[in-house]
Amino acid sequence: MQSPTVIGNYFSTYTRSIRMALIHLGVPFQFEQADPHSSLAYKYNPFGRIPSFLHKDKVIFETLSIREYIDAVISDKLTPKDLDTRIKMTQMISILNDYVFHHVLFGVSKRREMYEQQGKKEEEIKQLLEGPLKKATTIIQGVDKLVPCNGQKFLCGEQLTWADFLFFPVMADMYAIREGSDFIACSPNLRQWFLTFQERKEAKETFPGTIADTLSKKKSNI
Repeated sequence: MQSPTVIGNYFSTYTRSIRMALIHLGVPFQFEQADPHSSLAYKYNPFGRIPSFLHKDKVIFETLSIREYIDAVISDKLTPKDLDTRIKMTQMISILNDYVFHHVLFGVSKRREMYEQQGKKEEEIKQLLEGPLKKATTIIQGVDKLVPCNGQKFLCGEQLTWADFLFFPVMADMYAIREGSDFIACSPNLRQWFLTFQERKEAKETFPGTIADTLSKKKSNI
């Protein structure tokens, strides 16, 4: 089979999800680095977003479309055949896209980054983030209630699914930021899943260059 090419960046959570999935499926692939809104990103996505996925004569952009293509053409191992498990997977992915990205990633992490770039002092940043952090914590608590707490290994039970590969990169970055301790405290089930999942080969191989990696290096230098 002709190897696909992933267009993206190490710090992109969606790019990491696709890379992790391909590693798990044993699919060799090429990786071309492109920042969001760069000329290379616009070459394959009219909105300049990443990742994009090139395979044979196909150019696929938007992560959910890439997921569909991988399921249809390469392997559908990550999409459950069982209806209940598949519904749970779809719910978790929808929650990630509709709530976690908006209120946790953008609501807290991106705002903190913006405030720090503006030169605001830490005390002021904490005050500005008080409301968004409360909202984000409520959402993470909601996610935690959906995570199996009876010894099952994955977000949807005993089967590894796309939900695991899409959620993991986001939580890796969220647990690494200053407010990560708040998220850890309110999500014991999600945290246990995360700690187990981060030991996987796919997680370790795609860690370098991520936001979590960058922040861990900054902490070690303090």
